[in-house]
Amino acid sequence: MEQDPQATLINSHSITPILPTFSLIETNPNEQDPTRVERAYVPVISNPSNEVIAGYMQAGIWGVVLCLIVASLPRAFMRWRHPSIRSHGMMLKASKPGTKPPSTSLPGPSSPQSSNASLQPALQTQGNQASLTNSAQKEKADNANVQVQELPFAAGEDPMMATTHSRIASWGSIFYPVYQYLEKPVWWAGYSLGLSLAFAIYSGIISFGIFYHNLPASTGFGPRRAGWVFMGQVPFVMFLSTKNNVLGFVLGMGYEKLNVWHRWVGKTMFVALMAHVIGYLVLFNMKKELTSEVPTLYDGWIAFAGFLLLSLFSLPAVRTSAYRIFWHAHWVGYILLFVGVSFHAEHTWHYAVAGVGIIATDHVFRFFKTELVTVNLTAVPELRCTRIEVPHLTRGWRAGQHVRLRAASTQMGVASLFEAHPFTISSVGKNPRGEGLVLYAKACGDWTNRLYEIASSATSTSGTEKMESTVMRMIMEGPYGGPGHDVLSTFSSAFLVAGGSGVTWGLSMVEEIIRDAELQRASTKLIHLVWVVQDPSSLAHFVDLLTTLLNRASRLGSLNITISIFYTRAISNARAENLQTSQLPVNIRLIPGRPRLEAMFNEFVDQTKGLASSKSDLSGLVIGMCGPTGLRDSVEKAGRSIPSKKRDSIGGVEVVIEAFGW
Repeated sequence: MEQDPQATLINSHSITPILPTFSLIETNPNEQDPTRVERAYVPVISNPSNEVIAGYMQAGIWGVVLCLIVASLPRAFMRWRHPSIRSHGMMLKASKPGTKPPSTSLPGPSSPQSSNASLQPALQTQGNQASLTNSAQKEKADNANVQVQELPFAAGEDPMMATTHSRIASWGSIFYPVYQYLEKPVWWAGYSLGLSLAFAIYSGIISFGIFYHNLPASTGFGPRRAGWVFMGQVPFVMFLSTKNNVLGFVLGMGYEKLNVWHRWVGKTMFVALMAHVIGYLVLFNMKKELTSEVPTLYDGWIAFAGFLLLSLFSLPAVRTSAYRIFWHAHWVGYILLFVGVSFHAEHTWHYAVAGVGIIATDHVFRFFKTELVTVNLTAVPELRCTRIEVPHLTRGWRAGQHVRLRAASTQMGVASLFEAHPFTISSVGKNPRGEGLVLYAKACGDWTNRLYEIASSATSTSGTEKMESTVMRMIMEGPYGGPGHDVLSTFSSAFLVAGGSGVTWGLSMVEEIIRDAELQRASTKLIHLVWVVQDPSSLAHFVDLLTTLLNRASRLGSLNITISIFYTRAISNARAENLQTSQLPVNIRLIPGRPRLEAMFNEFVDQTKGLASSKSDLSGLVIGMCGPTGLRDSVEKAGRSIPSKKRDSIGGVEVVIEAFGW
């Protein structure tokens, strides 16, 4: 629009840094009457500064995070109202002084002794494979004398707290007609459709901030803004990398599930950093200042080298095959990055301080969640894994959570002190067997193989029938992760799928539901545990524990448990006949082949629907999985096969996934 020549600029003042500037002008529309003056504000369009655009992008990112937190608060509140969760899941604790295990013997439909006597020849393997070992015999002896409380309240529990608790469905369950499409995998991206869209939107916003009015074809390329976009993401990427953060706490997501966002934000930061560096190199070259300016920016090159080190050693090929190198490259890269950006430009040191503060806060929490413990190591040949028990830690965790272990022993080598390994907790707190925290470490790498060899050496040198354990000092940190806001005992039914050593996760989930049911805090009436394993001999180590859990459920009368064990390795006809004729404990089935999960899920939904006469009396179904990624994909696909009407008829379906590796 052509400006009025009669207009006279009186005053101008900025309303806000990102909005246009408004100027107050005077006009004389009537030339014959010079005393008549009209005043008006006219916008003067100007591009916002680089810092302002980067600042508003940061505000937008944290605004979205705040919206997610607010949306998750109802579920978080309902979770923490549950008395079994309120004091668990934050810090490992030792048993209280003077606390004794309950003293009432457990009745049941069948005894472990009778069941296992008939299972020994049936589960025995041929050739060089393991048979029922002293480990299983020890487990049998321990569980034969297992005791549970006579009253439905554990020692020190308030009977007034014995009540079932309601739950709030997740947003994915409420809007499942839309969510069912968002959770479908995108094979070429490696993520679900919903996560791929979220990544695309985030990347689009970052790209807009870098290149808007910032290209050579428009106003001349100004790489300074790309640097500010990079710096603005530093606190966010650090926040997502911590083991303890408010976002994961409120969203009900462990750090291992947030880590996928940490990696993606790191990729967008790499794009912003390359735009900043390459842009300035081009700019210096255009001004004939390349040789004079580049050598003076030593602080910027230090920061660039640090982040380049982080990026290169974070590639999946390096992270999965050489994790120790990846870990060391991370802390070296962080030091170089924070030192470099602190001196590179004005005010950038604020971001470095924020990043260091986030890391320091996380390590303070990790310090208080870390304990030097003495563990008992026992080899389990049937599973080729090591059973790790910490006798004095008896409470403070939830089923499905994991801890991080470091070996503080010369037997494992000095370097193992700096090498942390995550393991899922396979026991529940305050369990009636009186055992402490128990882990199972599958021998599948250098560290776990060495641990298994140490445990096996003690077993093989023992001349007694009693299983011998090796004592070792370890550093234990946790607990972390878990099912989040989903409390399994608040659902009407639970279908749990485990693959290989993931059965320890499934057993802890089952036992936690039984414990809540004994305390009259559970709504669960129906449980089906499916274990997919290569060889049926793996059952030998757990058959006594399974029998004990079935006996406890039978004593309650209101909880029905079925356990299906699918073995995928071909066995001889003689062994197959022995398995068919063996007297398995009640409700335990041995089935050759792989489970048809889609049919089993839909049938289980029908069984759940039959638990009550009306929908209002049902509180939904939870499907849980722990195992390799292939089994995870099968469970997710089978879960999507449940029609929406069936889901609604039982109060919704939630899926809890704990896949091996992240």
